[in-house]
Amino acid sequence: MNLQLMTQNDFKYLEKLYKNSKVMKQITGYPLEQYECQERLEKILSWDNQKGYGYFMAFDQQQCIGMGCLCPFQKDVEVGYMIYPEYWEQGYGSKLCQLLVEKALKMDVKRIVAYIDSNNKASLKILIKNGFHSVYTKGDEQFLERKVRLDITGYTGLYGIVANPIKHSFSPKMHNTAFQTLGIDDVYLAFEVEEKKLSHFITSVKTLNIKGFNVSMPYKIKIMDYLDEITPEAQLCQAVNTVKYENDKLIGHISDGKGFFMACEEKEWFIHNQKIVVLGAGGAASAIIVEAALQGAREIIVYNRSDKPFIRELNEQLECPIILKTLNHLDELKEDLKDTYLLIQTTNVGMAPYKDDCLIPDSSYLLKNLKIADIIYNPKETKLLKMAKEKGLEYMNGEGMILYQGAVSFEFWTRQKMPINEVKKALGME
Repeated sequence: MNLQLMTQNDFKYLEKLYKNSKVMKQITGYPLEQYECQERLEKILSWDNQKGYGYFMAFDQQQCIGMGCLCPFQKDVEVGYMIYPEYWEQGYGSKLCQLLVEKALKMDVKRIVAYIDSNNKASLKILIKNGFHSVYTKGDEQFLERKVRLDITGYTGLYGIVANPIKHSFSPKMHNTAFQTLGIDDVYLAFEVEEKKLSHFITSVKTLNIKGFNVSMPYKIKIMDYLDEITPEAQLCQAVNTVKYENDKLIGHISDGKGFFMACEEKEWFIHNQKIVVLGAGGAASAIIVEAALQGAREIIVYNRSDKPFIRELNEQLECPIILKTLNHLDELKEDLKDTYLLIQTTNVGMAPYKDDCLIPDSSYLLKNLKIADIIYNPKETKLLKMAKEKGLEYMNGEGMILYQGAVSFEFWTRQKMPINEVKKALGME
């Protein structure tokens, strides 16, 4: 097979493909009208052939079997091709794909994206083998036009998450999707570090110039001993889950609370001047309580099994009254829920090994108009959320909090908004 650059006189070969419903079903979903074909031609003729862009006719023994293209987008290139139906399933697609990839890799471009029919497994293997992390199919156009080939270079920056254990985390997938989508030359890894080696990790951050990292259990409090600065929100929470290394300083922040309420806002739940009840007073709860107070909640009632001195400290620093009560007083809890806007469950009750348990004894506690959030995301529906569902109440699990706390961290590091829709798609949260 050989390739020949298409000229204006050769447009009839491409027009035949554009008007073929079987071919276009795989691309736009419909054959193009004559005016659309003409618009495509004018656009193609504007491409700079000297730089390698263009449509290429694929010939086998002087017979044109299809078209391949190297299309410019921004300063980069998109690879794609179309084969006449009578030549499908004869191996021409993978041959053409290989030739186009070879041309693209010789071009003076920084990034490459690739379009491929998802049924064409042979071409898919060729693209992946050549480092294309941006293979896409029909319906993904808006998402994938911003995706890029992931090249690790000498300039690639490093981020990560430190915890123990942490191999289960989907934070790497979240942040790497965001970096790739926005064309940021950075990567994000998971660092599973033993407690006795945490100080060694901090030394590595400074030595290797790691640009930032998240912190998960059991280091959200201990990490504060190693920081140069801590944001006011993190100081109030007495915990840190996000750190950036900037100007030789480690700066700590907390994103859990803000992330939780961003998930609430997506559901059009707004807590200003509202009463909130929180079950539990651990690390995640403290971030949610602080952020609720900062966002103007009218009153926050916290039910916990034991005393929490930091609640008294928060009352001295925040205007919103925060009242601590014991979880043993279920009658008080039932009474409090009568005029509560949002109930937030922050304990591990509802996940393994307590997935059949619930701190709310029965659904009679859940009255009309009460909104319910459980920060557990595995299982997706805890016993509490199942009760809410049966009562017809609005509810959400912890997926949104995980997503948006990551978005807050991402912006803290990069000063750019995380591409939420693309990250949702990558994580299966559409």
